[in-house]
Amino acid sequence: MKQFGIMVGLDKVSAFEGWFCKIDDRKNDLMFSVIWGYTTNKKTKHAFIQFQDNLNHNTAYISYPIDELKWTTNPFVLQIGKNKLSQSYMVLDFKINGFTVRGDFHFGAFMPIKMSFLKPNIMGWLTYFPNECNHSIISMDHKVNGYLQFDNQSWIINDAVGYLEKDWGTGFPKEYVWAQANDWENSSMVFSYATIPMLGKYAKGFFLVLIHNGKEYRFSSIEGSKLTFFHALKDSFEAIVKKGGYIITLKAEQSNPLTLVSPYQGEMSSHIKESLEGSLMISLEINKKSLITLSSSRASIDVHLL
Repeated sequence: MKQFGIMVGLDKVSAFEGWFCKIDDRKNDLMFSVIWGYTTNKKTKHAFIQFQDNLNHNTAYISYPIDELKWTTNPFVLQIGKNKLSQSYMVLDFKINGFTVRGDFHFGAFMPIKMSFLKPNIMGWLTYFPNECNHSIISMDHKVNGYLQFDNQSWIINDAVGYLEKDWGTGFPKEYVWAQANDWENSSMVFSYATIPMLGKYAKGFFLVLIHNGKEYRFSSIEGSKLTFFHALKDSFEAIVKKGGYIITLKAEQSNPLTLVSPYQGEMSSHIKESLEGSLMISLEINKKSLITLSSSRASIDVHLL
């Protein structure tokens, strides 16, 4: 879990670091995400909390002076203003548009992907090179209990599901799509396909992780899997991935996408559109026999194309 902690720090010039934390509470039909982060850009150096929910499809970006960003290392606890994030809990306390948002959540055991020396996370051996954008999957799925208060509304959250990933570097990929869902009983998945700078040129790469009934199915260009089909529109995409006898098909479409702030050259000056409740269909077959078929209407989906 080393990459859950600080990977950039405040001394690096024009860089960013951000944690994406999503909670899906089907019992209350409540979904929301919290992006924790900071930028070290010389002119606009600050910390931030970025919040979005499916209640009224709200989003807000709350900026904090950089001295309100603090952390401890053992155990790692990130603090921005009155908000705190750790491997075992999350505390929210901020205001958006005059409304108070408060929450106290306790996390169950994280579900990381399989890792080794050559696979310190989803980017494989590329992790050891200087990358414009580094990506790390912290937890594919974990239980969440607690409460959320949004102005005069409140919810008790029992056995919701959580997901946590992070990025750091100088900016997001030139073009990319991303989809994540874990609202199934025993399954969770994440997929991304991006155009990234490499050795002075641009290259395309992808990864897909599907965990079903405790078994991890992992596909990525860095490990030899092939993307045999890809088609994207402004708010949807389809992909087919192959590895050996395995073929996985993915269809994703945004619903009620919201505009979020994103990094560019270390500064939070760009924008992307993200949907909290998109539709997703995924199927896995081996040797032409269907193995897994899943669908969701609670998928987080980004489609960022030039």
